Amino acid sequence: ALADAGWTEAVRAVSDLAAGKGKRVEPVQSNGKTLYRGYVTGFNTRAEATAFCERLKSTGRSCFVR
Repeated sequence: ALADAGWTEAVRAVSDLAAGKGKRVEPVQSNGKTLYRGYVTGFNTRAEATAFCERLKSTGRSCFVR
């Protein structure tokens, strides 16, 4: 539920760049706990993903391109 809420907030923050993008949520183990990491999918190039990420970070959210 938190990953879905994070997705909704991210899309709202950069709605012009989020059009046509998808999401994926995967469990991640960290310090013996299961966390859920959300991914934004559907970029045509790494540069497009980087631009999205930089814009998202400018709104105070965390982001990195894999």
